[in-house]
Amino acid sequence: MRDDFPRGIKELLARRVGFRCSNPGCRKPTTGPQDDPLGTVSIGVAAHICAASPGGARYDGSMAPENRASIENGIWLCQNCAKLVDNDVLAYSVEMLCAWRTLAEATAKNELERGITVAVDDRFGRVERDMPELIAEMSKDIKESPLSRQFICMKKSWSVWSDAMRYFYDDHPALDDQVRILESIGLVRDFDARNQYPLLPDQ
Repeated sequence: MRDDFPRGIKELLARRVGFRCSNPGCRKPTTGPQDDPLGTVSIGVAAHICAASPGGARYDGSMAPENRASIENGIWLCQNCAKLVDNDVLAYSVEMLCAWRTLAEATAKNELERGITVAVDDRFGRVERDMPELIAEMSKDIKESPLSRQFICMKKSWSVWSDAMRYFYDDHPALDDQVRILESIGLVRDFDARNQYPLLPDQ
């Protein structure tokens, strides 16, 4: 028995990332026209982060069926990337795929709000390669605090009166540079290295 996504969930996953592959090193459009003026072509897949059935990639037996078929367990990918992430589960963890989804949704929203089309180049791949721990931590915090978008960069020994999310130089020695990279591709805005109060785009 497979816990497949309902049709509405599949469409929602695709729309939330602008019908582009969520792999930051790919970002390929997943839909376009056929030669037939009434037809379209789709190479997009609503992929399960934790597999829909036992034996599948990253299957979690403790997950309830309704959660396994929910949008929180989904990611929109092109067919090639969907095959890739299921063939190498050690390289493509649950945390990494959740981080991909967070990046893809934030990028799509930023493009809508600002009218900016971020070039599909190695910047996305670099973010994933260079700071997977920070991206995974941010993704987890956003899911746990959906109404919060402000965060602080600080040391663990500092005392700061704020409800903002916190990321520590102790854990991420190159934190300022990492945040500036995220800002350069539209995933963070209003970063001020003096006051340490950048803002994450809404999801």
